[in-house]
Amino acid sequence: MPLVRSIALAALSLIVALPPPVPAAARRPAPAAFDTPSRIYRDPVHKFSFKMYPKWGQVPVEITEKYEVAKFFESGDRGSYFDPEVNVYRIDKKSGAGGPVTGLDPSKLDNDKLRELLEQSQAPKSTFDLAFGNLIVPEGAKNADPTKFTKITSFDKVDGKLWIHEIQRGTNPKVKTTMLLVMLAAFEKDGIEYGLRFSGPSNRRKEFEPAMKTMAKSFVFHDDKAKEVVNLDEILAGLNITPKRRGDIEKGLVKGWGVEVSPKKNYVIIYNTKSNKNLRLANTIAERIESIREQIYEVQFKPAEPIKAVSIVRICGDRNEYHKYGGPPGSAGYWNSWAEELVFYDASPAKEADDDTLAVLYHEAFHQYIYYSVGNVAPHSWFNEGHGDYYAGSRYKSHKWKVGPFDWRVGTVKNAIREGPRTFTVKKDEQSGKEVKLFASDKGYTPIKDLVAFSQGDYYSYPGVSYAQGWSLIYFLREEVPKNKKYAEKWGKILDTYFNALKREVNKEGRLRRGGFGDPEKPDRPDDGPAEPEDPDAPADPTDPTDPGSPDDPDAGGDEPPADPGFQPLQQGEASESSLEIALREAFTGVDFDEFETAWKEFTLKVSG
Repeated sequence: MPLVRSIALAALSLIVALPPPVPAAARRPAPAAFDTPSRIYRDPVHKFSFKMYPKWGQVPVEITEKYEVAKFFESGDRGSYFDPEVNVYRIDKKSGAGGPVTGLDPSKLDNDKLRELLEQSQAPKSTFDLAFGNLIVPEGAKNADPTKFTKITSFDKVDGKLWIHEIQRGTNPKVKTTMLLVMLAAFEKDGIEYGLRFSGPSNRRKEFEPAMKTMAKSFVFHDDKAKEVVNLDEILAGLNITPKRRGDIEKGLVKGWGVEVSPKKNYVIIYNTKSNKNLRLANTIAERIESIREQIYEVQFKPAEPIKAVSIVRICGDRNEYHKYGGPPGSAGYWNSWAEELVFYDASPAKEADDDTLAVLYHEAFHQYIYYSVGNVAPHSWFNEGHGDYYAGSRYKSHKWKVGPFDWRVGTVKNAIREGPRTFTVKKDEQSGKEVKLFASDKGYTPIKDLVAFSQGDYYSYPGVSYAQGWSLIYFLREEVPKNKKYAEKWGKILDTYFNALKREVNKEGRLRRGGFGDPEKPDRPDDGPAEPEDPDAPADPTDPTDPGSPDDPDAGGDEPPADPGFQPLQQGEASESSLEIALREAFTGVDFDEFETAWKEFTLKVSG
């Protein structure tokens, strides 16, 4: 995982495969005269200040960010990765960040300390490393040279360095290419280094270069006028949160954002108030998420032990802000297990929270709940994503919940069933020696026996249909099987058996653990939710260089995700099977998959939605 995720996914990864040049007719007109850095931004946490564009928006930085402390974007942009953005980085060199960690006995350190030391060893040594170190440039293109800078001085007379660098898509001077402009102003004082980084299209360099110099020259390390973070004592009173978690909440309170606590104090809602227009939405979400947890999640999935964690739910103001914050392309919401935060946006703003917005909430809230209830491990995707979509079909009336078909998925799975099973080839795995199926990803459905054994990487390789199949399989097992005596005798215990076996195996003392130097790398892509409601089966955006995708890949964003993203249980000793494999085997022991699949298809083709 790159050190600064939002850089890697937003500004930097656009260099991987830049889109074609934007036709002149499609370009946005030059900004109005007022669009110059003239409003002083004063940071309430770190107390620095500098002049910023008055009409630009500010979005919170992700909780997991260690060095990025502020982020701004040009209002009214097109949602392109060339949209102008300003990031502020801060490195505390007094803390001894950087350099290897040696001479430690991991057995004598707790997991939090191990993680802290590991992050320390991987820390960047300068803001130049953050701004340019993760840039992936096309073959033949040059990256920034740390020795080629001009001198610049901050408002409080601190000497600094200014880099201005352009990166083009190709090296042929005869071909017009879209280019990226990256500028960085870095200042260091008393062991603290700040970096102001601008990125945007180079065809506006004449406008942005003087503006960047204005920002840099206006920078002040400590501004006495910087206000304190809003007092959260009263709002967060009685919550079971650590000082660090409180700091995470404070970090997200940029101008225009507010905080609400759910009725039973299990959730903290951090939301863009949109001039108080979203207060009703925040209150509705706080009420609904507690209710669905109490009436459905906790009833159907009794946790391995009482859940004491207070979860964070972040509601961005709109789709653009959601993606600027870190939302993966093509998604409408995601659960970030590393940050333990659920993020989404109001998909269709109205006086009342609409069905699309709440569908995403119910889907992602399930991921958040199951993460804690089973023991900080993600179940197989058919179970995890399938249940997420199953609950996305929930409706709340008269304080009661009713689950119906999730209409985003119905048409997709029916079409796949009519196409028939996917074709595949068989290949021998070099490591295990076992034969594995390599499925084609053009059309059709995945046979159920194969679908339930899919890793997350397999599931995401064909996500449009996989999500729809996962939903329909859970809908069949929860809505049809219990009503049919014959089905119930054969398949009625599959879900409970799977969940209980997974809980048992994950929580066996000495068998599985969480944390430590052996942790998987922080995922580049968090656990995406359902595709955006307006076009769940849309092809990948051809102008989005981080989303190569394919026409049947609505949820993919960038490279195929790791098979098991986020915290996963680490095996100790010589365990012959993982907890996931054991749970799957026990759940489907004795199941005739041909009979099961036939019954599933017949039922699914009759579902209306």
